[in-house]
Amino acid sequence: MAASYRPAEPDSAVGGDWYKCRPLPDGRVLVAIGDASRHGLDAVARMAQQRHALAGLAQTGASAGEITTWLNELVCSDPAGQTATVVAGHIDRDKILHWACAGHPAPLLLRDGGAEPLGAEVRGPLLGALPGYAYETTSTPLRPGDLLVLYTDGMVERRDEDLTVGIDRLMQAVTSSSTREPQALIDALVADLELAGHGDDACGLAIRVD
Repeated sequence: MAASYRPAEPDSAVGGDWYKCRPLPDGRVLVAIGDASRHGLDAVARMAQQRHALAGLAQTGASAGEITTWLNELVCSDPAGQTATVVAGHIDRDKILHWACAGHPAPLLLRDGGAEPLGAEVRGPLLGALPGYAYETTSTPLRPGDLLVLYTDGMVERRDEDLTVGIDRLMQAVTSSSTREPQALIDALVADLELAGHGDDACGLAIRVD
């Protein structure tokens, strides 16, 4: 596993993007990435709240959909009225990724030399947009050698460009990369991002399935 984070403001150490990847007591591996809207200290505070809440909820053994549903209620209860996005899930002992999506770009799966976005059964709305919404869990079998790439929109957004163009560009970069090592791949993707310039927080997480 490897990750990289680049804040929108060069002088800032943190921003609204976040990730979490850690073993759980029941043998599953928690995998999550999210984006709290806006910038500045307010976004940092909400990012920390959401990240820590998800880590705690994951300890309950609940499904990805249930965790995302609870996280949505937390964001909906915030008087600030801001939204957020997240992909949250876990990889079980059978190498199945169980995940839920709340308004976030789907993870990329690099397999057999090609990268494609994972297909969610239902792609839920932004966190904070619909109180009471029940997010669903999608289960995706993984294979040894697969590489998962999770990312925030700052990795793909460019001014005056459709988001799908940026996602296609990221898929091509992952596919054409000469390395399958998570750290080397993330470093290469971030180097491309810095050459192009970026005006938003950007976070990427790569996980190889062994």
